[in-house]
Amino acid sequence: MINKIDCIVVGLIQTNCWLYPLEAEESEGQPCIVIDPGDEPGRIIARLKELNWVPRYIFATHGHYDHVTALPDLLDAFKKGTFGPAPLPQVGIHSGDVHHLKKTKPDILFEEADLIGPFRVLHIPGHTQGCVAFLDEKASVLLTGDTLFRNGWGRTDLPGGNEEQIYQSLRRLLSLREDLIVLPGHGPTTTIEEEILNYPRLAP
Repeated sequence: MINKIDCIVVGLIQTNCWLYPLEAEESEGQPCIVIDPGDEPGRIIARLKELNWVPRYIFATHGHYDHVTALPDLLDAFKKGTFGPAPLPQVGIHSGDVHHLKKTKPDILFEEADLIGPFRVLHIPGHTQGCVAFLDEKASVLLTGDTLFRNGWGRTDLPGGNEEQIYQSLRRLLSLREDLIVLPGHGPTTTIEEEILNYPRLAP
């Protein structure tokens, strides 16, 4: 599964926009989830077309602009028929960050332990109040947004940030299965095992 997941690095802050395939295959294209469309909608659309993938969902790990800027243009592309007769993808974000979406009304407001597509939603506040991770147990994949990076974590000095909360969230993530592959919001991939070694004081 991990070999099929695609990533486009977009925008000035080099955000990882993840394209996550769903298991079902359809004649008009492989259904997928777009996670954190931070910028450069043209590049995201071009890559989807190249892969012949059609988004069924567009998810945000949190609401900062570098993770959602391309969202309105992606939805406009659907309305203009760029992806043929496919229905508009459902947009999901945590209720704690919905205020960041100025031009888009979400279809799904994530809450702790929601099961959507292949993912279980983990609410991990600290970088923002509405930060979430997406855990695919079957594929051993964890998308962490800006909460956990390789050898680092997200800042807490912006509105909605909370240092104590992010430490609690990091402890929670580092208590998960060590073999989980971590797909962060910025930078290279890592594993829970590697981050336990990097930050033993935060590990359980």
